[in-house]
Order: sequence, then C-alpha cells, then structure tokens
Amino acid sequence: MLAATIVALLLAGGVQAQAAPMGDMPGMSDKAGPESGKQQTASATGTVAAVNAGQHKVTFDHEPIPAINWPAMHMEFPAAASVDLSKVKPGEKVKFTLSGSKGSYTVQSITPAQ
Repeated sequence: MLAATIVALLLAGGVQAQAAPMGDMPGMSDKAGPESGKQQTASATGTVAAVNAGQHKVTFDHEPIPAINWPAMHMEFPAAASVDLSKVKPGEKVKFTLSGSKGSYTVQSITPAQ
C-alpha cells in the first residue's frame, strides 16, 4: 500500500511539473515583449548544437534575445521550409532570425556569424 501511494504521488508531481507554463521558469517569460500575442521577429546569435534534418529542426545554444525577453538558453526550433539545413553544421556560430508569438517561434533564416 505504501509503495502504491508513493508511486501515485510521484506520478502526480510529474504531471504537475510538465504543465508548468513558461512564465514560471526562472528568467523566462511567456510574453513576447510589449505586444504579446502579435507576430514578432527577433534576431539572435548562437552556436548550432544539433540539426535534425528529418524533422526540419535545429537546436541552438543562443545568447539572450531581448526582443522577446528570453535569457541565453539551449533550445530546439522548427525551421521554415525555405531554410536549407544541409548547410548548417553543429558547432558553427551563427546569426538567426525567429518569427512567431507567445513562445512559439520558427527559424526563418540562418547565416554564419562574422
């Protein structure tokens, strides 16, 4: 009986942690700046951590992105169909552009950082 109670408590805690909104994360905001909810574009700089060509996604270790109130993070983003991920390599320092709203952003461009 005690084991079943412990398992139930662990499962309940796990579900609660998964449901936490971005605004509850330290340094994160679910607001995309002063006009939350509107489509925004933001430029960023970071290092490519991984490329998933099959799902057309790229992971960055990016610097802070003040335009959308984000601290430096390790994040995966979907890339627009126009972004050629075959030219993007892990370890490469890049500049990239995101567009989206309310914490849901898509990579619109990736260029080598100079």
